[in-house]
Amino acid sequence: MIAILVAVRQELKPILRRADADHVVRQEHLDFHEGTLGGQPVALLALGIGKECARIAAEMTIHCYRPDLVISSGFGGGLQSDIRAGDIVVGTEILELRKDQGARITWDTTHKPVHPDRIHGDDTTGIRVHYGKILTTDEMVLRAENKARIGKATGALAVDMETSAVAAVCAARQTDFLAVRCITDNVDENLPDEFNDFFVLGQLRAKRVISSCARDPRVLADLARLGYRAKLSGDKLARFLEAAVAQLHLPALAPRGL
Repeated sequence: MIAILVAVRQELKPILRRADADHVVRQEHLDFHEGTLGGQPVALLALGIGKECARIAAEMTIHCYRPDLVISSGFGGGLQSDIRAGDIVVGTEILELRKDQGARITWDTTHKPVHPDRIHGDDTTGIRVHYGKILTTDEMVLRAENKARIGKATGALAVDMETSAVAAVCAARQTDFLAVRCITDNVDENLPDEFNDFFVLGQLRAKRVISSCARDPRVLADLARLGYRAKLSGDKLARFLEAAVAQLHLPALAPRGL
């Protein structure tokens, strides 16, 4: 069976619309959606934003399901000029940012996904797919100049906030792992400085969003633009995952510990 882990409900909902996964099982504070996607048995989970949420959720997922494959998925930011909003990036190597001191950037390679070519979607989806490095950071990379600088230094195609943590858990638990990200913001686009303040313990805090929009109405316009783009990217990500997992041939395993 395949476990697909995303950060937030906005990423999960389009996948659920394509899946037959109505059975919801609560384990601790996590809601697993069990069923099938593309004819494959799956467990789907929105785990929260950030590496700590990702680590806890990945540990719980592997403990409960012993999946044949874990796919860390969701939205990401583009770090190269030829990676555009709506494109899919399949990770061939997962990097974790250690220090960004302007002129000096350091990072670690946490885990290399197994056979990234195992998941390649379907030509009929009409979605551009890239294979390359994915970088995980502690905070959103908001400024275009920083995205370009980090992309040039690391060679990564996309940036997110969860993948390296999921990859590390899978490596420790000897579980096959893949990473798939759909781009929502391009390398040459700035995001509002307030975005990193919207999240506490991996969860979006609506009061902080409302307060920020009240102080600066331009934030509301930015949120509306990104919300529209996230909707389109979410639909593309769900279509890609459905087509991709349909091509995998993995044994169906009963969940454990639930």
